[in-house]
Amino acid sequence: MTTSGPDPQNNPYQPLPAAPPVTGYGQQAPKPASVENAFKLWVLSGLLGLVGFVLTLLLGMDALRENAARELAKSNAAGLTVDGAVTAGLVFGGVVAVGFFALYLLFAFKMRAGRNWARMTLAILGLLGILVSVLGLVTEGAAPVDMVISVIQVLIVGGAIYFMFTAEAKPYFEQRHAG
Repeated sequence: MTTSGPDPQNNPYQPLPAAPPVTGYGQQAPKPASVENAFKLWVLSGLLGLVGFVLTLLLGMDALRENAARELAKSNAAGLTVDGAVTAGLVFGGVVAVGFFALYLLFAFKMRAGRNWARMTLAILGLLGILVSVLGLVTEGAAPVDMVISVIQVLIVGGAIYFMFTAEAKPYFEQRHAG
């Protein structure tokens, strides 16, 4: 019986050795604890913002109605009622609040995944938020609940920004940025 090709027993060709393992490529660096802490603080800040929005609505409904009535009287808007204006304001405010919370979560998850652009975005928005909160505390006669929430939020956001830029976190974002 004849076969085509070389005899497997007398094969002059040897298989190639296995390739060495690839190191560094495609492997994730361990997530530093400071990045995880920053993530938790950003989520907490977003939740606190939602809670603050709800508390402002619950505790400030009378002031909201008075402001709506005063503005409607000034504008002579035909067909608008105070309840309609308040409802429209609440719906708009609720949509904006939920939208900001969703963006906070998106940026926080991306930062947690090592995306440097999300870290920078959170830092800039956080610093702007701190500035607005501090100016609001200094210039306005805010309600005590609003003042407490503002102070707590400033501390939380300040902590989150700090944790994102610790020496432990910097290599994590640089490695993810390079890859």
